[in-house]
Amino acid sequence: MRPVTKTPVIVRFEGYELDQAAEELRKGSFSLKLQPQPFKILAYLATHPGELVTRQELREHVWPGDTFVDFDLAINQAIKQIRAVLNDDADHPRMIATLPRRGYRFIAKTGLAAGATEAELVPGELPEAMTTPVNVGSSPARNGWRQRLWVALAAAALLIAVVVGYRFSTNSRRPPKVRIAVLPFQNLTGDLNQEFLADGMTEEMIAQLGAMDPNRLGVIARTSAVKYKNSGKGVDQIGKELGVDYVLEGSVRESASRVRITAQLIRVADQIHIWSESFDRNLEDVMALEVDVAQAIASRIDVRVGQRRGPPSQPVQTNWEAYAAYLKGRHILLDRKSAATIIVALEYFQRALQLDPNFALAYAGMADAYAEQADGDLDPARAFTLSKDAATRALSLNPDLAEAHVSLANELLYREWKWADAEREYQRALELKPTYEEAHHSHSHYLTLAGRHNQAIAESVWLLEADPLSSHMNSHLGLAYLRGGHFEQALAQFNKTIALDPNYIRVYVHMGYAYESRKMYADAIGAFSKAVSLAGETTEGQPELARALIENGETQKGLQLLRRLEADSKRQHLSSLDRAAIYTALGEQDKALALLESALRERNGGLLSLHQQPAFDPLRGSARFERILRAVGAPGT
Repeated sequence: MRPVTKTPVIVRFEGYELDQAAEELRKGSFSLKLQPQPFKILAYLATHPGELVTRQELREHVWPGDTFVDFDLAINQAIKQIRAVLNDDADHPRMIATLPRRGYRFIAKTGLAAGATEAELVPGELPEAMTTPVNVGSSPARNGWRQRLWVALAAAALLIAVVVGYRFSTNSRRPPKVRIAVLPFQNLTGDLNQEFLADGMTEEMIAQLGAMDPNRLGVIARTSAVKYKNSGKGVDQIGKELGVDYVLEGSVRESASRVRITAQLIRVADQIHIWSESFDRNLEDVMALEVDVAQAIASRIDVRVGQRRGPPSQPVQTNWEAYAAYLKGRHILLDRKSAATIIVALEYFQRALQLDPNFALAYAGMADAYAEQADGDLDPARAFTLSKDAATRALSLNPDLAEAHVSLANELLYREWKWADAEREYQRALELKPTYEEAHHSHSHYLTLAGRHNQAIAESVWLLEADPLSSHMNSHLGLAYLRGGHFEQALAQFNKTIALDPNYIRVYVHMGYAYESRKMYADAIGAFSKAVSLAGETTEGQPELARALIENGETQKGLQLLRRLEADSKRQHLSSLDRAAIYTALGEQDKALALLESALRERNGGLLSLHQQPAFDPLRGSARFERILRAVGAPGT
């Protein structure tokens, strides 16, 4: 019998956090699913690190004396589930070692705590709350009032960001990373048509805070934060769901020629408002340059915000209407990516350029939207030509625009297959804007295609920690797991995505890939069919469904769908690559290889993953197939 010891409420190990009070296992900001018995076993092992724990001991701890089960089988299944969730390997364990015929030993390095303390939540003593309005000096008006309003709000956002950053950096010791969510700012103008004022302020705050010190201050992405707009949820619930330490709330009020921005910082642990401030601007006297604002800040407070990974976020130089249209397009492109929504996003970017023909960000948005269409209903050659033109135009207007460097990198990779040049552009974007979500997203795809799966998964985990409620980023992590050979983790992540958003089309396509990779064709058909039912009039999921039907022996159904797709290909693009995969399933290898060679002549970007697609396994070893792989030039092939 073990001596009775104080059991810690929270156990931390290898990036995981096991909360016994909440009966929850977490990694970063999201919860990992474990059934009650496996959770109890993991908790018992983790609270006895380095010790031999016998199977009998686990039996007595987990199951009451009057429980009738096959204990050996139950323990085996529980340990298997634990290892799957922790990505542990029984043969080469990092967490749980098996001692044959004896029991188990928890070998991961642990950190024990009776509960989170104030020191863990707050990286330093915070000065007393400031509540007095701040008025920054002026310069002559240079543009229309809308232009001055944008500069005013951008300047105020920078000032808030530096003040908040200061409060996270006044300690000499190296604190743990603190996470903050910027909730959507409230529009108090009295005019619903002015909602873009508040939305733009929210966006600018996220950008400015994200640029402060990414190694010490993590900022939740807008996609997740915006879900709490008018939600009525309390700060404590929001903090728990997003896994943040602090929440920043704010409002924007416009009256005549003045604008007032109010912000308050709330600590989630106790919901105390630890800082609040109002910022008043006279639109006729607003400063025109961000550097002037920075000088005003330096004269007011001692700023020590740590070492930046990139330059500070610069205010967008455009009018508010154009910026609002751009934001709407970008948000649609990030939030719910599908063939139909990409078209809507393009319309918003075009609207932004009608309002401001020299708006570089809008060109970058168009470049990304066109590139996305290469995966859907637009001919890839046409899509990437349009994408490169837009990206090049954006860079001609602003050579240091991170968004445009990502757009160009995508074109270099998916159209021109210039792997090294593409990675340089991704790296340049990350240097310019280290917290730019799409740069990490696109770079993670590159890493997967290059076979650097551990790095790809790490990037995907970063994305999900920054944007935990994004349907796309949740499914994206599952796809990274799948490509890296982690089927169980991929499936668990896809199921989590569906629980979050059951109408997200692409997660069902990704899940279908997973089942297909294991030859679970009936399950793959179910997943692809669900995607098709949600896709409406677009062809999303249909080529995959046709292939899975044939693989499952339902050849006539698959052929009917293939013929319908081919007949409709003039209206909606059907790629040679998709057709090749279907003909491979039919066993028509010559036809499939001819289509792949056609895709090669088209420089179809889908060929970049050819070496990783199980659908083409029957063609491997063919001289024609190997020539195609060499032409694509994926690293390691």
